[in-house]
Amino acid sequence: MLFLAVFCGFLAEYYLEHKIEHNREKQFIESLIKDIDADTAQLSRIKGFRLARLSSIDSLNNYLAKNTSATISLHGIQLLNNLKGHVAFFENSGTLDQLKNAGGLRLIRKRNVVDSIQLYDQQIKRMALRDLFETDEMRYAVRLSYKMIDGIMLSNIYADTSYFNNNTLRTDASGTIAYNSKDAGEYLNSLVTYRFVVESNMRVQESIRKIAENLLILIKDEYNLK
Repeated sequence: MLFLAVFCGFLAEYYLEHKIEHNREKQFIESLIKDIDADTAQLSRIKGFRLARLSSIDSLNNYLAKNTSATISLHGIQLLNNLKGHVAFFENSGTLDQLKNAGGLRLIRKRNVVDSIQLYDQQIKRMALRDLFETDEMRYAVRLSYKMIDGIMLSNIYADTSYFNNNTLRTDASGTIAYNSKDAGEYLNSLVTYRFVVESNMRVQESIRKIAENLLILIKDEYNLK
């Protein structure tokens, strides 16, 4: 009888421990779904940014390729400014970091889900590295643009607040700044590289978005979640 009581107590403790772990697993899974949903929404917004950036690159490339004068219009300056800045992706990794710290995803019982989570995490890290390269290309193009235009004339324009308040001024071709066409070739070459990187990263990002969507489908199927 004593043995039976001890054995039953062991079973009860074993059952309770597994029930607690299963509840934690479910909580982590539900939280992970929210993180991946937030990631896919962010990826969609960044895709919109990159599409706009490609359009800006094309507009600037066409403008400079046709510009044979020794000046650049204020509209051209605005086109140059449109290429400044970058929107990077920041993974919502709170849940995944907790899972790793909990013991290498051991709480997730389904091996196919673990494999898919790890694939997603690897691809996100790959994208982060490519993001840095894209930022570097943007900065390089900006630095080259500074060589093409007269900085003193540009500073005088920026000192006039009407430049920022008057939209018609930005497309006024009569307002011009001295322009060094000798440096335009190098800049145009940098735009070609920059465009290639943006377009390539957008394709990579789209593939990761699909990986994220497939991961969500897999998780919801395996855990019978709506």
